Amino acid sequence: MTGSDYGFWGNGSASIAVSLMPIVCGVLFYQWACSRSRLIAQLQQHRKTEEDLQRVVHTDQLTGIANRFALERDLRERLAAEPRSQDRTALLLLDLDRFKFVNDSMGHDVGDELLVALSKRLIQAVSGTAKVYRLGGDEFVIVIAGAPSDGKIEDICATIKSLFSEPFDLSGAQFWTGGSIGVAYVEPGDETMSAVLKRADLALYKAKEIAGNSHMLYAPDMAAEAAEKGEMEYDLSRALAAGEFFLEYQPIVGIESRAIRSFEALIRWRHPEKGIIPPDRFIASAEKTGLILPIGNWVVRTACLEAARWPAPTGIAVNVAGDQFKDRAFVSHVKACLAEAGLAPGRLTIEVTESIFHVDVEIVSNSLQELRAHGVRIALDDFGIGFSSINNLRRFPLDQLKVDRSFTRSMLGNQRDAELVDIILQLGNTFQVSTTIEGIETEGQMEFVRALGASEAQGFLISRPVSAHDAFAILQREPAKLAARSIG
Repeated sequence: MTGSDYGFWGNGSASIAVSLMPIVCGVLFYQWACSRSRLIAQLQQHRKTEEDLQRVVHTDQLTGIANRFALERDLRERLAAEPRSQDRTALLLLDLDRFKFVNDSMGHDVGDELLVALSKRLIQAVSGTAKVYRLGGDEFVIVIAGAPSDGKIEDICATIKSLFSEPFDLSGAQFWTGGSIGVAYVEPGDETMSAVLKRADLALYKAKEIAGNSHMLYAPDMAAEAAEKGEMEYDLSRALAAGEFFLEYQPIVGIESRAIRSFEALIRWRHPEKGIIPPDRFIASAEKTGLILPIGNWVVRTACLEAARWPAPTGIAVNVAGDQFKDRAFVSHVKACLAEAGLAPGRLTIEVTESIFHVDVEIVSNSLQELRAHGVRIALDDFGIGFSSINNLRRFPLDQLKVDRSFTRSMLGNQRDAELVDIILQLGNTFQVSTTIEGIETEGQMEFVRALGASEAQGFLISRPVSAHDAFAILQREPAKLAARSIG
C-alpha cells in the first residue's frame, strides 16, 4: 500500500467520524436521558416504597390506626421542637375492662372485633380534636396537642367514657364493657415517651381503683405510692420463705347457743421493719404479682393442720382469691391438705367473694362443684355488695352466705339496710343455705339478727381474731362455758 493510500484512508476516516458525531451524540444523549428517566423512576419507586414501609411500620395492622411506633415518633418530634410555654400536650391512656375475659371465654377473634369496634368509636368521637393510637393489647392512647384546658380534658374523658354506654356487637352477640383512663401532661423535662407513659400509667392504676368507667389525672404523690407498692412487692417475694406470715382465728358462733361452730383463718404479715401488716394492705400486691398462689396454698395447709387439733366438729373457714382458681392444681392441693392434716372435708369451708366469678365461670363452677362433692363447704363472703348475687346463688354450689359487715353497722339506724338484711336472710332460706352475719359488735345487733332468723354471727362482740394458741385455749374452755350456761 502506498503512502497516498494511507493518506486517503486517514482523511476518509476523519470525514466519516465528523459526519457520525451528531448521531453518536444523539445516541449518547438518548441513553443519558433514558438512564436519567430510569433513575428518576427508581428514586420515585424507592421513595414510594419507603413511604409504604413507613405507613406499615407506624400503622396498627388490626385496627388501621396509628400504633406505638407512630406515638413514639410524634412525641419525639414534639419533645425535640422548640418548647412554647403555652403548649401543654395531654396524653390519655385508655385501658379496657374485662378484655382478658373476652379473649378467654369468647375467643381471640371476638377480642379483635372488640378492639376494631372501639377504635372506630374513638376515631369518630375525637376526630379533629385529638389523635388516637393503639399502644398494644387493649390499651389506647389519645394525644391532645396545643394547650388543652382542664375543662377540655374533662370533656374529652367524659366523651370517651360515654362510648361504653352502648354494647358492642361481637359475632352476633352484644357485649358490655368499660374502660379506665389515666391522664398525664408532656412536661418540659421529658426526654422519652416512656416518661410520659409512666405517669399516665400511674394515673390509670388509680382510676382502676374506682368502680365503673373512670379517669384520673396524674399527681406527684402517685409516684411515691407506686414506689411504696413496688417495695412491698419485693418484700412479699421473700416473706413466705422467711416465715413472716402467720394466721389468726376469729370465732363464728351459733346465734341461739353462742357456741363456737368454726373459726375464720385470717392471714397476717409480721414485717421485720414495718411490724404487723393487715391483709388489706398486701393482698392486692400479692394478686398482682402472682404470689397469691403460693401464699394462698400456705394458708390452706396451715389452717387445716391447726384445725385438726381442735375437737370435732369445729370447723375452719379459709378465704380464697379468684386467681387461686386459675391454678388447675388448686382443688388437688386442698384435698392433699385435708389428707395430710387428717381433717374431715366437712370441717373446711372455702370462702369466696363475688369477684371470683369474673375469673372464668366454667373453671370456678367446676372447681367449686368438685370441692363440694369431696365434702368441703362453700361460702359466699361479703354478700350483698355485688351486682349479681342472686344469679350466683342460682348458678354456683353454695352452703353459706356471709352478710357483709357494712349492713351490720347501719342496720339498726337505717330502715333500708335493715330491710336489706331481712331480704338477704330470706334469700338464704329460699336457697336453703345458712347465713352468717359479719361485724357484730353489740348485743343490740346480735338480738336484731337473731329475731330475723340468722344462723351464725361473727364479730368483736364474740371475739377479736386470736392466735392459734388462744383459739385452742378458747375451745378447751368451751364445754365448761356451755355447761354453766345450760345450768343457769
